[in-house]
Amino acid sequence: MAVIRLHRKQRPAANYDGSLLYAGRWNPAGTPMLYASTSLSLACLEILVHLNARQIPVDYVYSKAKFEPPEGFVRFGYLRRGTNVFQEVLGAEAEYLEAIDFRGDLRDSDSTRRAGLSWATQMTSLGLLVPSVVIPTEMNVLLNPLHSAFANLTWGDPAPFEFDPRLLKPEAAPE
Repeated sequence: MAVIRLHRKQRPAANYDGSLLYAGRWNPAGTPMLYASTSLSLACLEILVHLNARQIPVDYVYSKAKFEPPEGFVRFGYLRRGTNVFQEVLGAEAEYLEAIDFRGDLRDSDSTRRAGLSWATQMTSLGLLVPSVVIPTEMNVLLNPLHSAFANLTWGDPAPFEFDPRLLKPEAAPE
């Protein structure tokens, strides 16, 4: 399973300062959390959904996570569909979660933030697979920077990323 982070060039991939200042889909402001995706295309959409046509970012790169702990130490989990019950999975099993992951009301930010805060404070795993609001059948990855395994996570060298301007076209005039 890939863990990919699209981020501004001037910030390291492991920088989670934004979560300390701002609330996200899965965290209240002040809760350390690092957002990543399982594909570069989903990471791109997760950025673009917050922008308008005049805000095409020009200073982005992407980095891939590398896990180097002892076998079985890095654990991912997911939220069981329709509940706040956390269930842990190990390594390769994470590939088989598409249909059974949490499918509560993803647009209810209070609900998703409570679930994310609960997971982050329990410290049960380094990462949590969560469905994307943009494409609910695809998964994002939340990383807990306070988890002991976070120190064993390294990021590959950042690679340049250029947003295709056609993705943010100005609104067409009504005919």
